[in-house]
Amino acid sequence: MKHLVILTILIFSFSANAELLDKILAVVNGKAITLSTVKRVKTNIRARKNISPLIYERLNFSDKEIVEILINSVLVRSKLEEMGYIISDSQVESQIKMTEKNLGLNRDALLDFLNSNNLSFDEYFELTREAIEFNIFSSRFIRPLISVTDQEVKNHFYKQNANNKRFSFKYTLVDFSINKNILSSADLSNFSNVLKKFQNTGILPNKYKDLSTNVLGDITEDGLTKELIALLKKTDEGSFSKPILLYTEYHVFFVKKKDLVESEVFQRQKEKIKAELMKGVGLSITKMWFLREKDKHYIKYFY
Repeated sequence: MKHLVILTILIFSFSANAELLDKILAVVNGKAITLSTVKRVKTNIRARKNISPLIYERLNFSDKEIVEILINSVLVRSKLEEMGYIISDSQVESQIKMTEKNLGLNRDALLDFLNSNNLSFDEYFELTREAIEFNIFSSRFIRPLISVTDQEVKNHFYKQNANNKRFSFKYTLVDFSINKNILSSADLSNFSNVLKKFQNTGILPNKYKDLSTNVLGDITEDGLTKELIALLKKTDEGSFSKPILLYTEYHVFFVKKKDLVESEVFQRQKEKIKAELMKGVGLSITKMWFLREKDKHYIKYFY
C-alpha cells in the first residue's frame, strides 16, 4: 500500500510537471495551442520573419501575441478550405524548390541554413504552407478592400511637412467671412460645422444670412500672416479650416486645392507614401476580419 501511495504521488508529480511544461494556452476548433509551441516559435522568430514576413512582421512578440498568430493561421486555413483552396504537400514542395533555385541552394545547403537558424525542415515546410495560404487570403479577401486616394496621399504628406519651413504651398480657397459681432462664442466654435452642412445641404441658418463668400485662386504664402500660413498648412485639401479673426471679421477657409510650390518634392515621395498608407489600411482591415471571423469558430483561452 505504501508503495502504491508513493507511485501515485510520483505519477501526479510527473503529470503536474508535464502540464506546467506544456500548458494549454488556447483551443481553436479543437486544436490546442500549448506553451511549448509558443516558446518554440520564439526560439526561431527571426527565421520565421525572413520566411513569412506578412505573418511574423516583427522580431518581438509576447506569448499572447504568438497565440493570436497561431489562431489566425487556423482561421485563414479554415476560410480557404471553405472556399475550395487547399494547399497540398506537392504545392509546398514546389514552392520550396523555387526558393532553393532563387537562392542558389541545394537541399543540403537549405537544411544547413535551417539548422543554423534553429528551424527544422518540418517546421519550415509548414511555415511555407502557411505563407502560401496567407498570400492567397490577403489577395482574395483583403487587397480588394484597400483603397487610398491621391488626396489622402497628399494630405498625409502635407501633415508630415506642416512644420517644415522649407516648403511653401499654394492654394485655391473659398473664403467664408462674417462680422465678428454677429457670432457668439458658441456660434464661433460651430462655424466650421455649419459650413460643412451648408456644403452638403445648401441650407444656411438665418443667423449667417450676412455671410460673405469669395473664391481665391492661386494664393501663395507670400504676404500671408504667420497665423494664416500655419492655419492653412494644417488644413487638409477638401476640408474647412478653423475660424480665424482677420480685422473685424471671422474667416473660415475651404481648401479646394493645396499644392507644394516645389511639387517635384511630393512627386518623389508619392508612391512611397501611398504604399505606407495602403499597408496601414490593409493591417486595419485584416485585424477587423479576424475579429469578425473569430465569432464563427470555437476559441477558448486559458490565461
